[in-house]
Amino acid sequence: MATIKIQKEAIPIIKSGLAIEENLLKLSLDEYKKDLETFEGKYKMSGEEFIQKFESGDLGDDAKWFDFLFAYRAYEHVRKKLKLIEEILI
Repeated sequence: MATIKIQKEAIPIIKSGLAIEENLLKLSLDEYKKDLETFEGKYKMSGEEFIQKFESGDLGDDAKWFDFLFAYRAYEHVRKKLKLIEEILI
């Protein structure tokens, strides 16, 4: 784990910035989750199942799969960033 040194007076600023970023990420996560759930329902497979089939080449390269891919990857990316923010101890 890395240690960051900051002045005590900067703590409220950092906490505020992290809170704003966390709220924005939560909003994004909700939107990407809705998109992902739409694709999962439409194609009758979970995001994980889709990724496995897509990466193995079983689904081909139709444009519809790239929309599903974007929704899955965007959701996972935002989820990971949110987890990192939640683990920051100040």
